[in-house]
Amino acid sequence: MARKQKPKIGLALGSGGARGWCHIGILRALEDMGVKPDVITGASMGALVAAIYAGGVLDELEEWARKQTARDFFGMLDIRLSSGGLVEGTEILDVIRRLVDVDRIEQLPVPLAIVTTDMASGREVWLTEGDLAEAVRASVALPGVISPFRIGDRWFLDGGLTNPLPVSACRILGAEVVIAANPNGRFDGTFWAEREQQMPMFWKSWSERLRDLPTALSGLFESGTEKDLTPQYIDVISASIDIMTDGIRRAKLAGDPPHVLLDAHLSNLSVLDFHKANEAIEEGRRIVEENAEAIARCARL
Repeated sequence: MARKQKPKIGLALGSGGARGWCHIGILRALEDMGVKPDVITGASMGALVAAIYAGGVLDELEEWARKQTARDFFGMLDIRLSSGGLVEGTEILDVIRRLVDVDRIEQLPVPLAIVTTDMASGREVWLTEGDLAEAVRASVALPGVISPFRIGDRWFLDGGLTNPLPVSACRILGAEVVIAANPNGRFDGTFWAEREQQMPMFWKSWSERLRDLPTALSGLFESGTEKDLTPQYIDVISASIDIMTDGIRRAKLAGDPPHVLLDAHLSNLSVLDFHKANEAIEEGRRIVEENAEAIARCARL
């Protein structure tokens, strides 16, 4: 009797800012299990990791991510308020072009769909061809942080605004089984905590960077006194993004659930804690190991 053919596996990598480094650990753990995505999709940070994986250079991205420090990350930002965000984001283009040998999405050996949002219409856009670096840059245009990006005559915003966990895109690419990775698992229902609780998580990591900011901008990030519990700029941005994407993700998944949902527990990381890749990567490995039986069953290993 002929052995039943394995299904075509799709992997959807969700948005989540710095928490999205967990996707590296997820891909590593899936590789250890012998599970290789036939198609891959990504929104925002998920788009960055998906593009690097499809380009076959995950090792290089992981090495770069693990070496990042708080000062390294802040040093690569090019702050221009006139551009529509605190960060112009040119480094993202440089990273993709430096690491990936091919220039265009359709040249990748693994079919890839990058999710972004049309700023004019508010509609979800799937990029399956065109300049790879520009597509990723468009998908990571986090409102209030990273400026919008123009491709042709259209301006684009973060893919997480319209589809933070692009399961549907995997199906359109032909996936029969979809594994979805959500960096923003919420197990306590909390999107923001008072300042004393947040200090170890976020503000201390930014305090060293304040001296590099122009005086006029430093007030955006000051943590104030320990008694001052008023949410600051970064608190508001981070919590707002989390609240918005959580609602959109729940609505999307209710109508189109994946076969396996991997919820990372990284609520102790801010969306901007990009220097904490080690913690996020290890969490990615953990959630795959925790769901190994379900993954193997769906992948028919």
